[in-house]
Amino acid sequence: MQVLAIDIGGTNVKLLRTGDSERRKFPSGPNFTPTRFAQGVKAATKGWSYDAVAVGLPAPIADGRPLVNPVNLGAGWDTFDCSELFPEMPFALANDAELQALGSWPGEGKMLYLGLGTGLGNAMVLPDAKGQPVVVPMELGHLPYRDGKTFEQCVGIAALKDQGKQAWELDVFETVKRLKEAMVADFVVLGGGNVKRLKEMPPDARRGDNLNAFLGGFRLHDPNALLPEDIYTTLVDPRKMKEAE
Repeated sequence: MQVLAIDIGGTNVKLLRTGDSERRKFPSGPNFTPTRFAQGVKAATKGWSYDAVAVGLPAPIADGRPLVNPVNLGAGWDTFDCSELFPEMPFALANDAELQALGSWPGEGKMLYLGLGTGLGNAMVLPDAKGQPVVVPMELGHLPYRDGKTFEQCVGIAALKDQGKQAWELDVFETVKRLKEAMVADFVVLGGGNVKRLKEMPPDARRGDNLNAFLGGFRLHDPNALLPEDIYTTLVDPRKMKEAE
C-alpha cells in the first residue's frame, strides 16, 4: 500500500508518499482556506498515484472532523470534510501532534510527545495488549502553569521572543518535568520547529524531528512503514517544477 501523508503547517503544506524520498510542498499561511488546500493538493500531487491518505491538521479532531479552525490558518476548516477530496479511498485526519507522536514512538514504552512550535502540541502513545501503538490526543498546553499563564503561553514562540532564550529554556525543562510526572510517562519526545534551539535535552527527553509527522501518517494505514534514509535532503516546490517544464 502506498500512502500519501500531508502535513499542514502554518507556513507550508508538505507531502510525501510511502517509499519516496521526494517531498513536495506549497505555501499555507493565515489566509489558507480549505479551498486553497484543495487547489494546492491537486497541483502538488500531479503525476503521483497512491492508495490511502493521511492528513495532519493543527487543530483538535473528533470523529474525523476539526472541532475548531486552526489558529494559524484561514477559516472554514471546522465545516470542511477533507475526505471528500479523496473519494473511495482510505482516509484519516488527525491532529498534527498525534502524527508526530505516532511517528516518533520507538516501539515500546509510554511516550509523551511535546511539540515546541507556535504553541505546545502534545499527545501520548502507549502500547496496547498486543504491543501496537495507541495514540491518545491531549490538550495539556492549556493547563495552568504559573503566574496565571498556561504551559503553552510560557513555552510557545511568543514566550521565546518576549522572555528570551534562557528564560524560555528554563520553562521548557520545567514543563517537561511536570508533564512527564503528571502523565506517568516513561520518556518524552520533544519535537516542533523550536526544539533545535535547545543545546541540551531535559532529563528523560529525546529529540524528535518534524519528518516524523509523515511516518505517523503512514503508520495510520501501514504499521510497518518506514522513512527512506535520504529523505532529509529532498524537498521540492511544485511551482518550481512547473517553471522548469
